[in-house]
Amino acid sequence: MVKREYECPNCNNSNKLILLGDREGTFEKICQACSSKLEITLKDDEINIFVSKKENKKDNLIKNTTVPTDYAKYGGKKDIFKNKTVKNNTIYIITALILVSSLSGFATGGLLIDFFSNDYNEYKDIKIEIVVKNNTADLNEATIIIDSSEVNQTYLGNGTYNIFTKPGKHLIEITVALHKETTMQIFIPPQDNNLSLIEIDQGIEGVNRFTFIMEKGIGTVELEDTVYVKVESWCPNLIFLFSLIGLWGAWVTYNRQSYKNAQIGAFFSILATGFLIIGPILGIIALVMLYKNKNLFTASFKN
Repeated sequence: MVKREYECPNCNNSNKLILLGDREGTFEKICQACSSKLEITLKDDEINIFVSKKENKKDNLIKNTTVPTDYAKYGGKKDIFKNKTVKNNTIYIITALILVSSLSGFATGGLLIDFFSNDYNEYKDIKIEIVVKNNTADLNEATIIIDSSEVNQTYLGNGTYNIFTKPGKHLIEITVALHKETTMQIFIPPQDNNLSLIEIDQGIEGVNRFTFIMEKGIGTVELEDTVYVKVESWCPNLIFLFSLIGLWGAWVTYNRQSYKNAQIGAFFSILATGFLIIGPILGIIALVMLYKNKNLFTASFKN
């Protein structure tokens, strides 16, 4: 049995190597002080001590690994790699598109109200065709009353009468012997005289030609309102409603709350038909940009 003493290259602590058989060769030992893995080589009574290669790499990695002074300290919540907030103006552009589209819808609704409520007194009288008939025949002895006043009329045959009146909203009442009194609410848009369909010598139904189907008997019949009157009753209110939803969508977009709700707002801003085509074009652009930038929203896929 041979005992040899050696010093650890890492900590210089004295260690002992006990040989029971071979007196030459390479032996692995662990330093009792620093626990370093050592390779001890004996040859011709000469001892060489080396730190194990794996241990040496690990030690060098620990020694050479330093944290730069400009690194932000990790607080547990904040992203340490996000030192600055990158400014993205895309969300503001989308918000502006939806906002302008919605506000132009309010303008369209206001213009519609003004269009239908105008008295058009400064306009000249327009020739209007009134057609009066029942289920079996044309009626040639009708009395035509507009806004509670009887008007001059010219019978052209085939139950057709010509009258002259100004554009605007009117209540027409038709009376014929042995028939119920029939009324219809109409709106005559501003137009040129003798407006007609191509190659047809008659007016356009609902624009400057109105047909009354009379019923036999005693009483009063109210016919369905013309298209323009229905537009006046429904369209402005719907446009205002769509514009309000569009404004809500612009607010949702600005706050990046919900991708789906932002889409809804942009869609209704299109339906608001601001300035007929300008608003819808802006709304469509906003929808496309929303789809391409949905990752900007807090709840892009959940809401």
